Amino acid sequence: MKRLLGCAAATAALALTGVLSACSDDPPKDNATAAAPTTQESLLPQTGPAPTKPGASPQAGCPVDAATLEKAFVANLEVSNAVDIGKGLTDISCADNWATARTQPEANDKATVLFQYDTAKKQWLAIAGGTDNVCMGQVPAAVLKQLKNCGS
Repeated sequence: MKRLLGCAAATAALALTGVLSACSDDPPKDNATAAAPTTQESLLPQTGPAPTKPGASPQAGCPVDAATLEKAFVANLEVSNAVDIGKGLTDISCADNWATARTQPEANDKATVLFQYDTAKKQWLAIAGGTDNVCMGQVPAAVLKQLKNCGS
């Protein structure tokens, strides 16, 4: 009975791959049509970045996490030299490939950092940072209404 249950379970599991000879007493047959895919076939190019959260669109930048934005922040020397990030970024807001985040400096005023998702490069870019109106003149008006931290 144990062998029968084991074979039934193995048959069910192996049926997905087309290999049903595991429970048979017959010698395996050479089946060229069941060959494993080549490296080229199994490694298809990714069409977009992996979503950062369940339900995220693979073609859009939102939602985004602090670690991703901090990498973009460090990559832009002009912004990262002008703004003290302190303990990192917090209070992230994201809409239509734009994001804002607040810095957590220990000795300075908190600042807002503005980010934009580059759909061609499939990466976030730090655009500007400061304590006053960093979004004005850069973010489309419809998106501006959806982002926190743009007024300060």
